[in-house]
Amino acid sequence: MIYRVEVKGYQKGFIKRHGCPSHGIGLTPDEKELWLSDGANQMMHVFDATKMPPVQKTSIALRDQPGWISFSMDGKYAFPSTGEVIEVASKKIIKSLADEKAGIVQSEKVVEIHFKNGRAIAKGDQFGLGRVLK
Repeated sequence: MIYRVEVKGYQKGFIKRHGCPSHGIGLTPDEKELWLSDGANQMMHVFDATKMPPVQKTSIALRDQPGWISFSMDGKYAFPSTGEVIEVASKKIIKSLADEKAGIVQSEKVVEIHFKNGRAIAKGDQFGLGRVLK
């Protein structure tokens, strides 16, 4: 362990999945931000990872208890498991996923695939891993 950071301004509480309050943690692809799932408070907390220890920046309210966080390959969008699509730059929810009957859609398994001429040419994964090549 290099550093330990705690979310300020929130309390521990009831969680309904994964047996822990913070199952999901991820780095944006550019590795500048750390996003932390907070199941007890239905929040996604964002930290500045360019500073050590990381510094809490903001929190985003979600429609349910998050358990996971993924990012688009280009780093423009965050996908918490609760089904919202968050614009990373603004930290605003721009879409909430729903099915054809307007039912809430959630998933921890979001995978981005780019196609060209009917062939897969690039793929992401469901993990919030930094993508900076050193």
